[in-house]
Amino acid sequence: MMKIGDTWVSLNALQSFEAAARHQHMARAAEELGVTQSAVSHQVRALETALALPLFDRRGRRIILNPSGERLLRAIQSGFDEIATTALSLTADAFSGTLSIAVPVSLTVEWLGPKLAEFLKRFPNLSLRCSYTERTMTVLPSEIDLAIVFAAHSFPGHRVTPFIRTEIFPVCAPDLARDALPLDPAILRRATIIHEDDGALWSRWFASRGLEQVRPARDIHAGSYHDAVALAREGVGFALSDWFLGGRALGSGGLVQAFGPDVMDYHGYYIITRGAQEPDSAASALAAWLTRAAAQETLATKG
Repeated sequence: MMKIGDTWVSLNALQSFEAAARHQHMARAAEELGVTQSAVSHQVRALETALALPLFDRRGRRIILNPSGERLLRAIQSGFDEIATTALSLTADAFSGTLSIAVPVSLTVEWLGPKLAEFLKRFPNLSLRCSYTERTMTVLPSEIDLAIVFAAHSFPGHRVTPFIRTEIFPVCAPDLARDALPLDPAILRRATIIHEDDGALWSRWFASRGLEQVRPARDIHAGSYHDAVALAREGVGFALSDWFLGGRALGSGGLVQAFGPDVMDYHGYYIITRGAQEPDSAASALAAWLTRAAAQETLATKG
């Protein structure tokens, strides 16, 4: 419990609020915390009652932070980050040997590298072995301590932690937009569509917008997210991205969102560790480190 003025507030309420505010969705917060949606809603309501002010603007199932909620979220995340950093520093000499991880190549190229460097600086006696995961991975190999996978597969006997939720949308180079945003999707009939897969992802995007699947002037199958977006940045055509992996390019103006603000909710990334993994193991510490870093960056890119 924590005392705020004359009122006691549970740490569970603060944690529930932080997760709900970060996801802007009660159900996703509940999934992350491993509790029911009603439990998260109850904890958030209890916090609002204790503070005697609302923290969200509620719009159907969607919840949007109001200015009071934004201030509180920044304070809570700063406090949680300080606690986690201090706890990690207390065990800095505890981790040695080799930590083996497997991650998607796009995540490594676009985001993970600097985060791993920051983590390893804290543990000079820890070695790291990295490999790439396949999109279809459903079994954690015996030599891997931690894996990041796309979409929720069943991993019996393992701990599955929600990591990043992806919301996908088309992007292109600014020159293709010619300052006229949002573009009309009909222009795709005379444009180049760049795929990172066999075309299924674009098909899902058309369906999510209630649009007829169009035949573009040209299809390019790049084979990976990284290669598809690299071609889009060069002005070759339209690719699909999200605010997490594409945040830097979108923020710098190297890419623009092409067809309005609508996004397609599409699976996400999950961290897989062994069920028998000790809470103070290097794999568990890295999972917590990456989850916290992703949460902060997702909030920053959207805000």
